[in-house]
Amino acid sequence: MISIPDLRIILVDDNEIDLLLHEKLITLQQISRTVLSFSSANKALEFLSSNISLHRIPPTIILLDIQMPEMDGFEFLQAFDSYPSKIKSQCHIVMVSSSLDYGDINRTNANPLVVKLLKKPLLAKDLKETVGEIFKDF
Repeated sequence: MISIPDLRIILVDDNEIDLLLHEKLITLQQISRTVLSFSSANKALEFLSSNISLHRIPPTIILLDIQMPEMDGFEFLQAFDSYPSKIKSQCHIVMVSSSLDYGDINRTNANPLVVKLLKKPLLAKDLKETVGEIFKDF
């Protein structure tokens, strides 16, 4: 697997168990040393907004759950689309869902901000493969 020293992974999921499982998976598989978890899409957007003033944005993978209360994954994408390209160019969004609904698959595939859709719970093989695909030219 490609080693990206300052890669950070942001988990956005309202399910605390999924957050914990995915944090452990990422840490144990040494995919990233920096894992940030948010149980609310709004909180994740606030965090990303706070990054606008940074001199350099680290390469980031956002693992975004589709089904969440208050703001779902697609609403997150809509809000995120208004962010400066300085942030968007460093963030690679992978949507995740426990039920791969045909409508969600179509909406995900149609959104240029999304690089991939993965089924929950995440498998180490799928996540490593996805990171490799995203950073193949790194």
